[in-house]
Amino acid sequence: MDAGKPDDQGELVELAALERPTEVVGAAGQWLASQLRGEGFTWARSLAKLERRIGVRREQIHLQSSKWNRTGELIEFGAVLNVRDGALRKWRRANPALTSYVGVNDDWLCGHPLGVLTGVWHQGQVDLTAPAARNAQLEGFLRRLRAEALPWFDGSTEPEQAAERLPSVTIGLYFVDLAEWLVCRGCQDAAARLMRRWLAEDGARRPDFESGRSLGERGERPDVSAGQWVRAGWSSAVLGLT
Repeated sequence: MDAGKPDDQGELVELAALERPTEVVGAAGQWLASQLRGEGFTWARSLAKLERRIGVRREQIHLQSSKWNRTGELIEFGAVLNVRDGALRKWRRANPALTSYVGVNDDWLCGHPLGVLTGVWHQGQVDLTAPAARNAQLEGFLRRLRAEALPWFDGSTEPEQAAERLPSVTIGLYFVDLAEWLVCRGCQDAAARLMRRWLAEDGARRPDFESGRSLGERGERPDVSAGQWVRAGWSSAVLGLT
């Protein structure tokens, strides 16, 4: 068995002998994938990500190494959660008048660092600098993934339940993307519920939202410099959310 790699049973092996940050993070990702294999995740070493594919949907956990990593000084990574959906990409390309999305990565649905999701930044960071502490650090991180990340992915699995199950931080950041996804899945009512929840959670959003909605009702598009809340109102109008 190679040093720093899991055996076929996915048992955590000794990582203390590894020194280079890329080797340590790579071995960590491979071990995490072995533990999450039953949930459908695999490890893409070249991209440093765990990924689960469900049809055209991709759920990703990126292990982003710190730019300060140095052999013998620091070995740390942070986890970033992403969801991408091929059906959403197809819908956006077929309905350019209904989407405000601009960019080549048009399968994007939602995503953010694990620390943003939990509200405690360090919970999304893993420090593997001390060789003797690496096993415990990874085991603790695996528990956080199962407690926080996997339920978060589940929140956008069933469109009809997403408006109620997704956390406020995700809806706040990606209301437009989520609304487009719900409409593309034929869940207009769920998209409208999502809109109402988004508005109810912060009354300050309403003025800009109404400005954007007026633009959509007049057949105009927001300026490229328009804020997120204006774009949300525009989307609600062109998507027919009431």
